[in-house]
Amino acid sequence: MTKNREELFLNLAEQGEILLMDFACNDFRIGHFCYDKIIESIQSGKMAESLPMYTRPQKLGVLAIEMLASEKNQTIDWESAGIPIDPFYQRFCQEALYNENHDVVAQWLITLCDKHIEWSALFADNENEQSSTGYEIDMEILLAWPFEYQAVKNFRARHGLTTPIIDHPLLKTPMAIDHRPDMVGWKQNRPAIYDQMIDDLITINPELQVINKLF
Repeated sequence: MTKNREELFLNLAEQGEILLMDFACNDFRIGHFCYDKIIESIQSGKMAESLPMYTRPQKLGVLAIEMLASEKNQTIDWESAGIPIDPFYQRFCQEALYNENHDVVAQWLITLCDKHIEWSALFADNENEQSSTGYEIDMEILLAWPFEYQAVKNFRARHGLTTPIIDHPLLKTPMAIDHRPDMVGWKQNRPAIYDQMIDDLITINPELQVINKLF
């Protein structure tokens, strides 16, 4: 493939990971801005084409997109889109995301955190633990961060729902805190070259003007 914009297309797992990290920091802006484009890429088949051959069922992307779709009362036909999914994440959004019964939600959240551990790649050079083999969590910073739990917690709070604290090893790590990035401090102290880089990117692709609204 030539060096063009197509090379920069992130696959479903990568997009899901980014969105869930944002949700875990209580930032849903990028998800809302990108939602229509993501749905378009799913329906057009572009998302399926981005997946590795013989890929395992998708997880993080399914969770993130199903969460966003639920706010619009929309459903995603993953099968027609040619994307294999782990049904747990779709069912989680259908049965737990808006559930007010803490006992029910807690069981779903425990399984969600169990799957975080199960599908975390502990060794980057292990060919058996790659995104294509189902190990979608491969960044070191994410291994001990229950970002899926925190994403769900923040999402439920947006809809007036509380979330139970579960007894799980992931919620005992130093990363199991409320993450609220200081974007005000970033705007005040960002390097001057940042604005020039953003202007250059927008010149190349005007659709990136949304960056100025986000940061």
